[in-house]
Amino acid sequence: MSRNYRKIFITWVFLILLVFQVSPSLAPADDHKKSDRHYKQYKISKEFDDFFGHNRRQEKKEDEGNETTGQSAAWILVLANLTVAFSIFVKAMTHFFPLDSKIKNSMKRFNQLQKKHLMRFHYVLNPIALCIAFFHFLLSFCRSSPLPEWSLILVAIMVSLGLILKFKVSPRGMRKFVYRLHTASATFLIMILLIVVGHQIVD
Repeated sequence: MSRNYRKIFITWVFLILLVFQVSPSLAPADDHKKSDRHYKQYKISKEFDDFFGHNRRQEKKEDEGNETTGQSAAWILVLANLTVAFSIFVKAMTHFFPLDSKIKNSMKRFNQLQKKHLMRFHYVLNPIALCIAFFHFLLSFCRSSPLPEWSLILVAIMVSLGLILKFKVSPRGMRKFVYRLHTASATFLIMILLIVVGHQIVD
C-alpha cells in the first residue's frame, strides 16, 4: 500500500469511528441519564459547578458552556493555526490542481515565508489556547456528547507534540515519528472536525 493510500485509509477509519461515536450521542436525553458514563460526566461537571459557585439550577439544564472562555480559546486557536491551515491549502493546491509551474513555485515560496514569520506565534498561542480551553471545560456542563472532551484531549496531544519538537526533548530515534504525527494534515483536520462537530451537537 502506497503512502497516499495509507493516509486515505487512516483518515477514513477515523471518520468512521467518529460517525459511530456521534450516533449514540443523538439519542434521547432519557437514555443518556441511564448511562453510567454520562452519569459520571454529570457528577464531575456538577462538582466543578459547585466549586466555582455556579447556580444549582444549572443541574436541570441539558448543556451549558462558558461562552467567554470558549470564544477566547476558539479565536486564539484560529490565530495560532492560520499558518498551518494555509500550508495545508498550498499543499493541496500544488498537488491536486493543474497549476502553472511558476504559480506553484510562487505559492511554495510564499508558504515558506509565512511559516518563517508566523510559526513563532503558532508555538506560543497554541499552549495559551489549550489552557483557556481547559478552563472552558471546567466551567461548562455537557452530557449530550463526549466529543468536546475528545477534541480537548486531541488538542492537548497536538500541543504537547509541538512543544516536544520545539524543545527537542524526545529521543532522537522518535523525532521523525513525532514530527510526522504532529504535521500530518489528517490529524489536524480530524482535530478541527472533532471540535466543530462536538460543539454543534452540544449547541
